[in-house]
Amino acid sequence: MESLRLHQDVGLIFIVTEELKARLLDELNAAMEEVQRQIDQFDFRARHALAELQRADLNRAMAARQQIDAEKRRLEAIKVELQNRRGEIDALELGTEYPRGTIEGQVDVAVGDNLFEKLAGHQLIVKDGVVVEIRQQVMKPEDVILPQPRILQQGE
Repeated sequence: MESLRLHQDVGLIFIVTEELKARLLDELNAAMEEVQRQIDQFDFRARHALAELQRADLNRAMAARQQIDAEKRRLEAIKVELQNRRGEIDALELGTEYPRGTIEGQVDVAVGDNLFEKLAGHQLIVKDGVVVEIRQQVMKPEDVILPQPRILQQGE
């Protein structure tokens, strides 16, 4: 075998434009609406479930109330997190780079290749949906964490 195809993450970096900010705010608003819908649905179902439990078993109703309160706090925390992100998006400066996650890519490694260069990975720089640059990340040999050899035990 003279070569292998490996999977690796490719970083997505967006150039901040008015269009990007508008798209991010639209995504954020949709997420906030979804969380609010979940809170409303949860609240509605919880009230009915608690009313039924209180008639049947007061102890179980108290325990259920604690679980309901915990879930409601979790949903409210998500809502606050989304509201905080709105401020972050508003503060983005036009023309700056905004890391937006990764996608899966592939790299071919062949005999004679510099492994460190191949494993360094790439970044796609995107402006208004158009790839404007592909950057190869730089990796030095000391940046690479090699897997530790595993000593097999008898019977493995």
